[in-house]
Amino acid sequence: MSSFPERIDRLIRHLTAEVSVVNAKQGDHVTNFHFEPEEWTEFRKQLPVILRRLRESGLDPQVVSFGSLVLEIFREAKMYPLLLKMESQGNFSHAQRNDALYALLAGGPSGFQLTTNAPIIASLRREIDRVAALKNGVLLLTDTELIHPLFRVSAFEQILQGKFACPTVICYPGRRGTIGDNPSFLGIKSSDGNYRSTHIY
Repeated sequence: MSSFPERIDRLIRHLTAEVSVVNAKQGDHVTNFHFEPEEWTEFRKQLPVILRRLRESGLDPQVVSFGSLVLEIFREAKMYPLLLKMESQGNFSHAQRNDALYALLAGGPSGFQLTTNAPIIASLRREIDRVAALKNGVLLLTDTELIHPLFRVSAFEQILQGKFACPTVICYPGRRGTIGDNPSFLGIKSSDGNYRSTHIY
């Protein structure tokens, strides 16, 4: 993986390139900005640099945390107070906890296929549309590690294919995988061929 300054330079060049060359093979403006899981602290230090560089390039970066999206969904769910109560009583196994959280975010039980109506997808679409309404808006999704082990980033890219109305940067903790240029989420998930984004390592 290249240095942070090199990755930031590549990101800026990519986002300011002509539309015709921005991931033209897929048709979406989605970029995965990769960093090693061990680089998380350094990434947080570099995030203000990334935002400054984007603004200097005439773009309007908007940072949205997966943590904020998820917490908003939880707080709006009728089951959330009950889940908190059960959690405090220690009545949840790890698997049960994950299944319950998945159900809140996906709108269905564990294994339920994500659709555009899933709460987590609907939240992402709202943010995409909000940023798309801005002049030169760019959406940066951070704290991506918080969706583990419930979802893969590639699942979001598949569901939202053709709906990325603004350039979207997914700040992705992981390593280059074993399938082409596709990554391994957090360095522990096996890579898959379902990514539709441009990868910056």
